Amino acid sequence: MSNPYKGFLRRGEGILVYPTDRLEAVKYDVKRGQVELTKGYPEEKFLWNVDFHPTPIRKRNWDWYTYAAIWFGMAFIVPSWSLASVGLSFGLGTLDSILLVFLGNAIVLIPMIIQSHGGARYGIPEPVLTRTRWGVYGAIFPSWIRAVIGAGWWGIETYIMTEAAVGIYAVLTHRLSVIESYVAKGIASPYTLSLAFPQVFWITFAAIILLQLALLYFSPVPEAQPALKWFARLAAPLVLLGFVILWYNFMGLSHWNFGQIFSIKPTVTGINYWVMWFAFLNANIAYWATMALSMPDYTRFAKSQFAQAVGQVPMPFMMLIIALLGVMTTGAIEQVYHVAIWDPILASTLYLNPTLAILLNTLFLLATFSVNVFANTVGPAYDFANTFPRKLTWFRGALIVIAVSVILGAWTYYGSAYGYLYNWLLTYGGLLGSVEGIIIFDYALIRRFKFELTDVFWSRGRFRYWKGINPAAFITFAIVEFIIYAPFIPYHNIIFSNSWLISFLLSGLIYVPLMTQWVIPKYQPELRGSIFKGGYVSNEVMTVFNKEA
Repeated sequence: MSNPYKGFLRRGEGILVYPTDRLEAVKYDVKRGQVELTKGYPEEKFLWNVDFHPTPIRKRNWDWYTYAAIWFGMAFIVPSWSLASVGLSFGLGTLDSILLVFLGNAIVLIPMIIQSHGGARYGIPEPVLTRTRWGVYGAIFPSWIRAVIGAGWWGIETYIMTEAAVGIYAVLTHRLSVIESYVAKGIASPYTLSLAFPQVFWITFAAIILLQLALLYFSPVPEAQPALKWFARLAAPLVLLGFVILWYNFMGLSHWNFGQIFSIKPTVTGINYWVMWFAFLNANIAYWATMALSMPDYTRFAKSQFAQAVGQVPMPFMMLIIALLGVMTTGAIEQVYHVAIWDPILASTLYLNPTLAILLNTLFLLATFSVNVFANTVGPAYDFANTFPRKLTWFRGALIVIAVSVILGAWTYYGSAYGYLYNWLLTYGGLLGSVEGIIIFDYALIRRFKFELTDVFWSRGRFRYWKGINPAAFITFAIVEFIIYAPFIPYHNIIFSNSWLISFLLSGLIYVPLMTQWVIPKYQPELRGSIFKGGYVSNEVMTVFNKEA
């Protein structure tokens, strides 16, 4: 059997490297600002395969419109409407709720574009890019975090599909009075339908899980079924149509009283107002924090940095449109029916005429099904499967996604405004804020967007750190999460209400000195420079980026 490390040179503490490949196997296209790897490493069975190999520059052809279309498909979903309207339930005014949706999504766009830069420059997906910060084996850990959160969203979307199906059942069986009795008691949330018809609801929930499982087994998404992909492209316009119909009908019932709706003032005051203000801001940042981590999976196909950046800039404005429609509709319902209903499925089921209610719930059900398959199944399934690629196929990874989603039961958080905001968005926001803080401060500040592309595929390259794990990343994460989640920390409520912002910034403050004063000198001594003068780069990296295409 041949030695998998044949051709390595030994350089300090037994670290083995491919010394010539860093220059010979890497091509830099100056005009496009993109790096290409011309050689594969099949001997690195746990780190390299054809799917993980950098996309050739000639195949990086996605333009800005492609990314804008992707965001259009992801933004216009039922949870986006619910999030925008939750602000009113927490006592924030109309203008506060709308402003914070836009501001939160504008903030998360910044790390998202920086993370996307790595995918577009090097042509590699998120799990591979993450190796530069967490180590070639340690990168599995943040991928697990992403996968578990994706599984949580899988359960939430399945719950939403069940809601829509049971809403149709209630209309067809003329049992709206049962729902009305719960709303009269003050129960007006995604919980309402499950409480009104518990047996029907949970049997339907199980049936929808089995239907999705059958689709994934008999028609696996990675096989690229044309019909399902075309339907996925239609999903967002269908949901937008449903949102506009909801908005139009309820604004009509309120006699288009924009002034009164926009004049809804906050009902919380003093320090409680600001705690709620920042909690809602952080929840909006956390909402797309998973995509702020995952975008290299898409931007590895970008034709340029301009394409990925300009294509993503519309995202906060899309969320602003949903916020306007959702908050205005919730305000109109509150004005007409004297109850704040932030769930569009409950609102359509209860107050629209039967034909329209069935139509909208059908749209929501089918479109949510499409989003769930592509957004919450494919990526997390790969994350789990790639942990043990010899044993876990993509479908087995999908089975793990479903099992985790059932165990996690994230729909129980979505069922109430408090649970959705605090128990779900702010909770996982604290996790992803730290992961993304480590990623962004490492890539943008320490490395200045430059690193050895070859080494992300080498088990004994510069991203091996300590046994394949970057201790600075794990120490930083542990300290930050302790501060965010330990209930006995002073001012814990204020800290937790700012979970993403605090974990992101605090991670940078801890990680940067650990890297520059300890990890880089010990494990990457070939790097030269400082965070004040061009970052930390090796001679090979500088040679690559100074070469002409």
